Amino acid sequence: MKNILEPIGLGVRQLLAVLISVLCLSCLSIATPGYAQQQVRLGVLAKRGYQTALKRWHPLVQYLSKRLGTTVVLVPLNFSQVPEYVGSDKVDLILANQKFYVSLRKRFGIRALATVINSRGGPYMGGVIFTRKTNPVRNLNQLRGKHIGIVSFGSCGGFLIQAYDLLQKGINIIRDSQIKPLEGQDYVVYAVLNGAVDVGFVRTGQLESMAREKKVQLKAFRIISPQEHANFPLLCSTSQLWPAWPVAATNSLPDNLAMKIQKALLALPSGSKAATAARIRGFAPPGDYGPVAQALSAIKKN
Repeated sequence: MKNILEPIGLGVRQLLAVLISVLCLSCLSIATPGYAQQQVRLGVLAKRGYQTALKRWHPLVQYLSKRLGTTVVLVPLNFSQVPEYVGSDKVDLILANQKFYVSLRKRFGIRALATVINSRGGPYMGGVIFTRKTNPVRNLNQLRGKHIGIVSFGSCGGFLIQAYDLLQKGINIIRDSQIKPLEGQDYVVYAVLNGAVDVGFVRTGQLESMAREKKVQLKAFRIISPQEHANFPLLCSTSQLWPAWPVAATNSLPDNLAMKIQKALLALPSGSKAATAARIRGFAPPGDYGPVAQALSAIKKN
């Protein structure tokens, strides 16, 4: 009996091979989405500029990519981009200051996974109020009417914690002084040094970092109203410390992946390449950001 497949030029074995190939391709096309790596986008507030953020945080995304088996990419953001990128799901994680976390948690429901442990300040930060050594300003009451350089009104260490501390002392810096937002914390320091402003606000550790980088000398400045805090070795002017920056998950990040990322962050070794490049000792469980919310409310009312 003649093979009925012969008219189309296929034998039984060849047809079976074709059918098996088709079935295998079909299985692969269905399985691929389940096995494909999900790209995780880590947005970082680039408070000292784009290139500095890349240099500081790129080793961390490499560490996370290796730990998770998932590609993690770094997305440096300026102050105005942070709410936009979080609100439009352009990032899955956000590493930004405490003010952003409090406001974005209220607006978009982001959730903290960990708090940064800074190399010297630990999981806390404060604010510095400083002037050039030759400037006559020596105390907080003399800030009224002066030109004050800040990063932005949304910066915690570069404005909000100082403004709240002063408000509690009866000094309304927004109403009684001339505030000048600048492009970054380095620029605030240079503006004070060059006499472009009378006083500068920066976060704790900024002056020491620039001194280590040989950009400035600490002896060129005077710290106004210096404060000491237990186990906190940095120059500080504020009577209160806040938890350091949080890493938060946005709504675009699945819960199971968020838990894996949290575990990886908390496991980051203090002496690792990622920690050293970021100038941190690792990450701690999320801190209490309630005081930040209180400060924002008080400043808004005044």
